[in-house]
Amino acid sequence: MKSLLGDRYGAFIDAYMTKPRHKALRVNTLKISADKFKDLFGGPLKQNPLCGNSFYCDVKPSLDPLYHAGLYYMQEPSASCAVAAFSPYIGERVLDLCAAPGGKSTQAAEYMSGGVLFCNDSEYKRTKALSENVERLGISNAVVTCGTASDYVAAGFTEYFDTLIVDAPCSGGGMMRYESVPYSENIVKGCADRQREILADAVKLLCGGGYMLYSTCTFAKEENEDNVNFLRSLGMETADVPLKTGEERGIDLPDARRVYPMNFDGEGHFYCVLKKTGGDRAERDPLRKKRGSVKFGNLKLNIAEIAGKRVILDMDNTAFPDVSGLNVIALGTSVFDDGLPSHALTHALDADSVAKLGAVELGDFARNYIAGEQIDLSAPQGNLIAAVKGYALGLVKSAAGGDGNRVLKNKYPKQLRCRN
Repeated sequence: MKSLLGDRYGAFIDAYMTKPRHKALRVNTLKISADKFKDLFGGPLKQNPLCGNSFYCDVKPSLDPLYHAGLYYMQEPSASCAVAAFSPYIGERVLDLCAAPGGKSTQAAEYMSGGVLFCNDSEYKRTKALSENVERLGISNAVVTCGTASDYVAAGFTEYFDTLIVDAPCSGGGMMRYESVPYSENIVKGCADRQREILADAVKLLCGGGYMLYSTCTFAKEENEDNVNFLRSLGMETADVPLKTGEERGIDLPDARRVYPMNFDGEGHFYCVLKKTGGDRAERDPLRKKRGSVKFGNLKLNIAEIAGKRVILDMDNTAFPDVSGLNVIALGTSVFDDGLPSHALTHALDADSVAKLGAVELGDFARNYIAGEQIDLSAPQGNLIAAVKGYALGLVKSAAGGDGNRVLKNKYPKQLRCRN
């Protein structure tokens, strides 16, 4: 860092050692506007200058019903800048290659109009959190997979995607202030080598004229600018994006962007947008599906049946391709669970659809719900959506209690419940 920063190293190390940690939430604009969210949230929210729907806020999301309703995602302030800058280049066939736990995938979904979003991670354990975040934020046009770029090549997705996000596994230099990260020159070199292996296959998946976002949360030039230059050697060219306050240009690479803690209230990030100059655009057969509809009370939904599983999706704008050859963890939003509306379905609905399906507003009982407790609240008999301020948390069943009064029996998935 001394050699990279020169006389600015003192300011960098002072910020690195003494500056307080900053946390932020990113409003999920698939469900709610940033302005409306601020009204609902009620607490102080300071704008993140690098992302329009990101706000500084020290909140414990596990205890916040608005988080469980999918209205926001906790994302380190500097980490939200890359996709925000990349947003004009996001198309209809998107692959986030190193997606878990889902920050950049779910952020990209906010900028898509239809299309299909592939969210991939190479570690199976990490795809659980990835799938849960995709579901919680109500993203119904996503396919979650576990694999590598080479697996996608082998499955025949060469030159298929018009947008690629590669938030590469890195040495984590930007995360050291609050995580125990082993760090050495050998680790940096090993990460850089691994990143180039990923990128060599990733380029094959991008169609001609397609765009890639390459990013890391480290400061090492070997993992950042050197790998952008590696991509340039494979037929990619860099694209300039607006330089925002808190960012600076890359080292000998003006189109790249660096975020340092002495310039910005965040940990640190690197990103660069690149365009593929050669290649074609491949087509894939669509998944075989039956179109249909289902009714729940006053709500009618267009659905598809794929391999016996019914999923909700935008029938006009979402064309899931044949995914044979991939290790698919989740696809679309499942409609049923044991014959009842699924938990995933409740989160895919907008506020108007929640009301049509039949909802009970929990108010101050919302925290009891996410803790998995039975709720002493009267409501019409049957299965209903438990809602907080009009947004779905999940399902409840209104039934008679032991004393003859009606109670709400909790159907919040056990793995999502939180008491503290």
